[in-house]
Amino acid sequence: MSEATHSPTTLPRRVVLVGAGHAHLHIVAEAAAYAERNVELLLIDPSDFWYSGLATGMLSGEYSADENRLDPAELAAAVGCEFIRSEVQSVDIPEQQLTLGDGRTVTYDWLSLNIGSEVAAPWTPADSGPTLWPVKPIPGLHRLRETLLATIKNQRQMPQVCVVGGGATGTEIAANLIGLAERCGVKPAVTLVTRSKQLLPHRSNGLSHKVTDLLLARKLRLRLGENVISETENGLRTATGQIIECDHAVLAVGLQAKALTRQLGLSANKNGLIVNAAMQSIDNPTVFAAGDCADFQPRSLAKVGVFGVRAAETIHQNLLASIDDKPLQKYKPQRLWLAILNLGNGTALATWWKFWWLSAGMLRWKDKIDRKFMQRYRQLYQSDDTS
Repeated sequence: MSEATHSPTTLPRRVVLVGAGHAHLHIVAEAAAYAERNVELLLIDPSDFWYSGLATGMLSGEYSADENRLDPAELAAAVGCEFIRSEVQSVDIPEQQLTLGDGRTVTYDWLSLNIGSEVAAPWTPADSGPTLWPVKPIPGLHRLRETLLATIKNQRQMPQVCVVGGGATGTEIAANLIGLAERCGVKPAVTLVTRSKQLLPHRSNGLSHKVTDLLLARKLRLRLGENVISETENGLRTATGQIIECDHAVLAVGLQAKALTRQLGLSANKNGLIVNAAMQSIDNPTVFAAGDCADFQPRSLAKVGVFGVRAAETIHQNLLASIDDKPLQKYKPQRLWLAILNLGNGTALATWWKFWWLSAGMLRWKDKIDRKFMQRYRQLYQSDDTS
């Protein structure tokens, strides 16, 4: 598609999906429902879809980059959805028009955002110092892995890596960085620093102590109760004046919705575009959002993939209902959900409510869930299973 020039009131009408995220993959797979209504379905994204469920396993070397990504252009072509590989620079809500990175404009009748999140450094980055690696967007983790592998190959040792953040993401990242060193046969050089007094502070003390002991046994260097405030030439400085030496710093704190959601002129904050129970902007009925870029007004939702996946069908049905001028459905997210962390050593930690399990079996279960998710979309444009 080279140019989009029709006005929002000219048939055929158009649904524009910005971002190839979990929710939009589902909607693209249902492209036939829009074609039946003589409505164009257009997906816009500058890159591939990278699956968060396999991201840390990719970091440790358990999965390849190809196993962790899908080509949205191929998926769209296979199901009859239009696709533009570009980044949306701005959105004119009154005119219902998008401006792309190359200057083209695209009009829409309904707009859905599924652009994910990004990490804002909690301090002002310095001109010199350790290389910063935000955990989002996910392709950065692949580049970090390749950078570390190159150093390990050349120097036969792992460069010093500091993970900032001791929640689920930071803990899983640290575990898989250790896993990368273990796979390469070199000594781990990983420090985790967190302002919390324990790892996984929102979980039980027993679980936190168990994971801490396991990671310390795998040579993790742990700095609890320390708040990083700035960079130095050779590391990170904490509020107490301590210097944590490192070559690379992985930022697993400061997660927020991408800035585009706050540039629409609609109600939004760092958690995303504020949406109602129908996943619809509280200010504009033609705009929807899901996943990490949506702030669900009925209640706060964690920034985890399960909510983007589960909200996908609601947004799909509500887009169709909007087209058909019918009442919208309400998204009813679950109060409890299963979370499984890959620990980078052939085991995984599964948590549900107050219960937890840590075993190799949990990793096999996670692998099955993640591969099934990816294969659901791969099979639409590939004749054989390459996952």
